[in-house]
Amino acid sequence: MAPVGGNGGSGAAARDQSGEPSIQPELKAKLFRGVCLSWFFAVVAHTLNLQSEAILIRNACGGDLAKTARVVSNCNALAGILGIAVNQVGGRLSDSLGRSAFYQLGPIAQLLAGAMVFTNPGSLAALAWSKVLRGIFTTFSGTVMGSAGMRDCFEGQELGIKTTKAGSIIGLGIMVGPVIEGLILRRMKAGGERASYAILALLGVVNAAVSLQIPETLGKAKRATLDLAVALKSASPFGFLRIYSRGTTALKKLATISVFQSMIDGKTMSDLTQIWLREHLKVNLEVIRNFVMSFGFLSVVAGAKLTPALMRRMSVRGFTTFTNLTNIIAFSLRGSMERSAVFFGVLPLMLPGVNGASSAALGPIVNAECVASGFGVGESSAWLSNLRAMAGVLATLIYGHFYAWCKRRGFYPGHTYAIAGLLGAAVPQALLSLAVGPAELAGGGAPAGT
Repeated sequence: MAPVGGNGGSGAAARDQSGEPSIQPELKAKLFRGVCLSWFFAVVAHTLNLQSEAILIRNACGGDLAKTARVVSNCNALAGILGIAVNQVGGRLSDSLGRSAFYQLGPIAQLLAGAMVFTNPGSLAALAWSKVLRGIFTTFSGTVMGSAGMRDCFEGQELGIKTTKAGSIIGLGIMVGPVIEGLILRRMKAGGERASYAILALLGVVNAAVSLQIPETLGKAKRATLDLAVALKSASPFGFLRIYSRGTTALKKLATISVFQSMIDGKTMSDLTQIWLREHLKVNLEVIRNFVMSFGFLSVVAGAKLTPALMRRMSVRGFTTFTNLTNIIAFSLRGSMERSAVFFGVLPLMLPGVNGASSAALGPIVNAECVASGFGVGESSAWLSNLRAMAGVLATLIYGHFYAWCKRRGFYPGHTYAIAGLLGAAVPQALLSLAVGPAELAGGGAPAGT
């Protein structure tokens, strides 16, 4: 049985083959530390306002839960749609200008979003645009640029494992954010929700300082010629369809599978989870905080130890199938009844493959196939992110409006979690089993038969 990954092509491999010096270990280490710290502060900024945002939006909607669900799903959808243009233009420009400057956009957005709500906490428009602004630029500077920088430095199985370990920092951020928010809400009986946005603005400043320390990974000799007209033309919302018009057969199939898997990412499910915990399980602020912290801690352990160990010991197909199946079971059970024991009890089943980990084995192969298709690292990172963004747009609309429909029609709204398990785990597993052959899983260097 072949281990996940291999020595397939990547940005780093292309440099070696072209005769340029290999990426130095010191640069790799500095890049990895910088991306980890940047992702940590970005996740802290996201989880810092989970309860505060839900409370303020619910209050701005007059306590109407159906309207609240529609508002948050529409905000997520708008952030995904606008983010497509930002990702594609920014990704293309980073292939010409380098990565460094683009790491700053997310922290600046956090600063502006925090200031916007702090000055007007009762405005639904301010709350909505704050959510949209963070969604667009945190994804771009974190996911797109962080992934591009990692692809500049790492390849094959090393890329997959480094990405997974860097992703474990998300769990640490999930732990820290709710602690800060809980302290604020407990100490400030009135206005605590507003104060949490002041801390968000401060975190934006801190993250900007951290992002300045991330080294440049795209040497000038490897940069594409700057063409603003072409870059702006790439803002077409359908630019990522080049994956399907110009990409290899394996890329088309595996990218589609990984995109479906992203439909149960934490950021896609977080708004529904907050509503479910508060309004259906009737748990208090401290229980929600403790749950989020526990999930974060277990995510750190899973990302740092469990997932890399599984990737080393299992084939690409075996790892992906295993994590898809655990996600199917977990999401099918999670909303099956309004009981805290059930909701919290399925958490161990989610750990191997939650938050994008189920696609970790496919990631190096997808990256290698992007290079084989002639796509630039920054540009293809943006396309892949946009595919996931489109899936996120569709997923949040489906979950939010399905929940609202259930509430209006008197149906059990917990079925929303089963819908998520179907889209984010059952469908990609069916595609993997029925459409992907052994040779198509060898793109990352794994031998046929994986």
